[in-house]
Amino acid sequence: MLTSLKIAVRFLKSSKIQTFIIVIGIAIAISVQIFIGLLSQGLEKSLLSKVVGSFVHITVTSSKESIDSWKNVKEKIKAVDTNITTVAPVVDHYTVISPDNNKQNVQVRGFIPEDINTLYDMKAKLYEGNMINKPGQALVGKELKNKFNINIGDKIDIISSQGRKTQLTVSGFYDLGAVKLNSAWIMTDLKTAQDLSGLGEKVTSMEISVKDAYNADYIGSNIKKMLKDKDLKVENWKEQNKFVASAIVGQKICSIIIQFFVLLAAVLSIMSILNISVVQKYKQIGILKAMGIKDGSAAFIFLLEALILGAIGTAVGILFTLIYIKGFNKYIVTSDGKPIVNIIINNRFIIMSSLISISSSILAAIFPALKSFRLSAMEVIKNG
Repeated sequence: MLTSLKIAVRFLKSSKIQTFIIVIGIAIAISVQIFIGLLSQGLEKSLLSKVVGSFVHITVTSSKESIDSWKNVKEKIKAVDTNITTVAPVVDHYTVISPDNNKQNVQVRGFIPEDINTLYDMKAKLYEGNMINKPGQALVGKELKNKFNINIGDKIDIISSQGRKTQLTVSGFYDLGAVKLNSAWIMTDLKTAQDLSGLGEKVTSMEISVKDAYNADYIGSNIKKMLKDKDLKVENWKEQNKFVASAIVGQKICSIIIQFFVLLAAVLSIMSILNISVVQKYKQIGILKAMGIKDGSAAFIFLLEALILGAIGTAVGILFTLIYIKGFNKYIVTSDGKPIVNIIINNRFIIMSSLISISSSILAAIFPALKSFRLSAMEVIKNG
């Protein structure tokens, strides 16, 4: 093996331009493949954050307009799947607010305070003020704040459709990235919303988040089977946003196809160049075999060449990828200077792609290696 390695390194050094071209070819191929993969993941997370970040993964509602014994329903749902992270009771009630004698229809949404963050990642979307920490407090959307010039600590008068009145104290302002929601939702604690709606201990829905948003339909189906209640309706974000869900899946499939063909092109290029290399080195291989090197060792030379080329090319490709990402995040930005797609370094994906790249390089050397294996020393010497 050591002899084969020394010969492989010597062959690579003897054709420096050819070696450089192969390394750059592998580097460009793997860098494009990794960059497209990371870009796809960033786009996917961005779309999921904007869509699923505003609409929870699974929603359970009742045809009776309210859910009785919601605590029992909550426990049953939590027992369905270990991938369920949050089961939140919610009260939705359409009301009117009247700051400065101006009236507007809004949707008051009541939650157990800690559920707001786990469902909507609210701490990250709260740009001013604090989360709800006691009854009677409220979170107000960006557009609603700007329209009525609301400030932290202001008190908002709420009037329900049944004429019930309450007053909420503004504790913070959020931005969900959706103008309609920012201008319509007022989030408060569960008890305050129940009193305002007159539901007592009942809730209007159960909102559920899961570890993997793509499994929401599967888990939702299992929840429906478990509840066995004709009055309860179970919906998931894919059903509520069919167009977006289809677009995300389509984008993911296209990304995988592009990555595959980029890698395939690199493998075919390596195979072609190494085949040429075998032909170019017929005489050297023949002499080596005449000197006593075994057929297996001669073939192993080209596998080692491919391994060295693949490893160096992949390392350079990762460097190229980091340069692409830095440039993309710096120059491909929105009007406020934020990246259009926030590409995050996924070490696991990079390592897997690197291993595939090196393996593909070795795979590409199998046919040239077999060619050298079958090469007869006497035939080469006879034909010059």
